[in-house]
Order: sequence, then structure tokens, then C-alpha cells
Amino acid sequence: MSDAPKRSAADIEADLQRTRQELTEIVDELATRVDPKANAKAAADQAKVKANEFAAKAKAVPADASHGDAVAIGILVAAAATVLLASYLIIKR
Repeated sequence: MSDAPKRSAADIEADLQRTRQELTEIVDELATRVDPKANAKAAADQAKVKANEFAAKAKAVPADASHGDAVAIGILVAAAATVLLASYLIIKR
């Protein structure tokens, strides 16, 4: 026979309760992961953060260019060239 100690009904009931609690937590977490509204809100929040980071970087470009930053100067030159090309194409029509 087995040498394992016999478990009481209370021990078994406690294990069952612990297992139920763990399963409840897992199901709740899975439900949250697949919730379309929660996922959409998380994506929107992440997009706002990225947009704010981009805006902050864009606002810093003129100051960086005035301090001689070659990348910032290149960005401003490319932006100016794009505006000039777009203006030319509009006027040419």
C-alpha cells in the first residue's frame, strides 16, 4: 500500500477551493486579454503616447537645427523641398 499520509476532507476541500480561485483568476485574465473594448482602448492610449512623443520630437527640430544638428537641418530642408514641390505641382495644373 501507499506510504502517503491520508488527507482529511478539510485538506481536500481547501485544495479544491484554492484550485477554483486559481481557475477564476486565469479565466478573468483571459477574458480581459480578448476584450475588444479593452484592446481598443489600450491601442488608442498607446497611439496617443506615440503621437505625443512624435510631436515633442518635431517641435525640437527647429531648435536642434539652429544648434547645427545635421539631421535636424536635413529634416527641415526635406520639408521645405516637399512644400516647394507640392506648390509647383499645384501651380502647374
